[in-house]
Amino acid sequence: MEDELVVHEDDIISSKPLGLLESSQRQEAFAMGLDLDDPEQAEAYMQAQEAALFIKERIRNINPARVAIAGLIMLLLVGLIASGWYWVLPRDDVEVETIYMQRGGHLIMSELYNDGSRAITDVTVQVEFQDEFGNLIQEMRIDVDEVASHSSLAGDDLEMIVLGYTVWDEYILKVSVTWTSFDNKVHAESWSHVIGEWASERFVDQCDTTTKLF
Repeated sequence: MEDELVVHEDDIISSKPLGLLESSQRQEAFAMGLDLDDPEQAEAYMQAQEAALFIKERIRNINPARVAIAGLIMLLLVGLIASGWYWVLPRDDVEVETIYMQRGGHLIMSELYNDGSRAITDVTVQVEFQDEFGNLIQEMRIDVDEVASHSSLAGDDLEMIVLGYTVWDEYILKVSVTWTSFDNKVHAESWSHVIGEWASERFVDQCDTTTKLF
């Protein structure tokens, strides 16, 4: 027939619809600004997918128990570092605490603390009760050969009561301490506190500290 249309099967183009996965991939690639019909862009898309899959697998493999153990190990390491500073490193840390109270007179009690990691030697603690002009009224003093690390020094020699002086006036407490530290250096420090305005007061006098790293 003259008007008969002849179509060869090679000229037939298949129009198979895209699958759901492929459609989703194309939409995702489009959102990323990639064209899957371009080989180079398609390869970049696949590499991005592989990287995302790798990260998801790593996250999935994280065990909460492992995270807890890792946190505990970190805390232990921090604790070891702190304890090394507190117990191991040569460190000089001395302070004197003094309590003042009005109890039928003037009651004074003192205590020396050696918070350092080494013993201190040739220790002297002296507390003077002075009038407002600096004249000595009464004093207490203690001398010891050694105070061990992380310990304190107190007792009857660091307690006194001053009688016969009115509680309405102001007075001065002069606190002095001398000692020899772990590096054989002699230290001497003193502080003065005005008392009498309050019925009870507490003073903590911190000496200069020394830490030897090497």
